[in-house]
Amino acid sequence: MSEKHSLLQVSPHRELVFTGPFSDVVTAHMTLKNITANPVCFKVKTTAPKQYCVRPNSGLLKNGESKQITVMLQPLEGIPTDAGRHKFMVQSCVAPAEDLQDLESIWKIVDPAELTYSKLMVTFVDKKNPASGDDNKTFTVNGNEETFASAGQAQELGSSFSAPSSQQDGTVASLRKSLKSTIDEKEELQRKVHGLEQEIEVMLKKNRKLQQNQSDGALVEGAFPTLQVVLIAVAALLIGLIFGHLF
Repeated sequence: MSEKHSLLQVSPHRELVFTGPFSDVVTAHMTLKNITANPVCFKVKTTAPKQYCVRPNSGLLKNGESKQITVMLQPLEGIPTDAGRHKFMVQSCVAPAEDLQDLESIWKIVDPAELTYSKLMVTFVDKKNPASGDDNKTFTVNGNEETFASAGQAQELGSSFSAPSSQQDGTVASLRKSLKSTIDEKEELQRKVHGLEQEIEVMLKKNRKLQQNQSDGALVEGAFPTLQVVLIAVAALLIGLIFGHLF
């Protein structure tokens, strides 16, 4: 990469610090200032584009103008296992004389020799519970891998970071509602199976009495034939199988 003097003053100039806990979005900031006499285009890149969103991730700074950049780390279960490759780079170049309608297009046509770069390492500080006696765990990036990609805009990720708690509450409520419906369905099936079992037991008793009377040569009104008993038993079995698939 070019060793040209940077067109921008980047603060902080060495590292971005993200302080945990990391179960929610963690935010860090950097400030870019144009220290030249010309308008300057900038673009923020990172080696871990899926882990961060940046607002804004590109733009134009006039002579002496400053802009604060917000960098948001997506929720994690702790310090990322690939923390050693997390770095940021601010790419900049002098803006062309003509009016810019599309800032992204300039990076396709600019001479690479005209680009300047500012790199920042990343430090993760995992705050522990003071009552536990654990010290803060700090991890500073010292990896050598430098494959940078453009950092995504925050708005491109929709509302996933704007209200994570409300989304989690909605999910829990939906799961509770689904669980209650399943339990109610289970109880209804249990009642039906129990009713059929009782009905089958009554019919079997009457059928045994019918067979006994027939063997004695007598006829009994209101007795249930064997086929009807079998059909009811099959119905009970089917309900039992459905119940078994649900739970």
